Amino acid sequence: MELRGRPYSPLVRLRHEMETLGLLVSRHPLELVRPWIERHDTVPAAELARHVGKRVTLAGWFVTAKTVLTSRDEPMEFVSFEDATALYETTFFPQAYQRFCHLVGYSRPYLLRGRVEEDFGAVSVTVEEVAFLDRTGPADQRSPRRRGIEDSETR
Repeated sequence: MELRGRPYSPLVRLRHEMETLGLLVSRHPLELVRPWIERHDTVPAAELARHVGKRVTLAGWFVTAKTVLTSRDEPMEFVSFEDATALYETTFFPQAYQRFCHLVGYSRPYLLRGRVEEDFGAVSVTVEEVAFLDRTGPADQRSPRRRGIEDSETR
């Protein structure tokens, strides 16, 4: 006699994977929020070089960060994010650092808005706004600009 339970749903399997391993190995974590990403006019990270000098919106999964002090002893942060296409670097200058960096951490998808910069061939994004992507909802009608402001004010 064989006992068989119902298979776990994909979401439950991924939750167990994250709880057990501390990361997802079977798919990129942003795949879980694809409906939210598709709702926004995001630029894939692999295409950032085509948008130098422009403001863009990106989906992002936190990878790592380094906090430094400016010449005026103000904290700022360099943060690496990734989407399903590439890893990308961002800069949170002091004002953005003060507004948003306490919100940024592991295990959460983000919606980032900022200007694409290029210095010595390296492309990065100067962050202007941050929102929790999983809080925007696929049917959310508020603009990305208002979402970033409202989400940061509620934390």
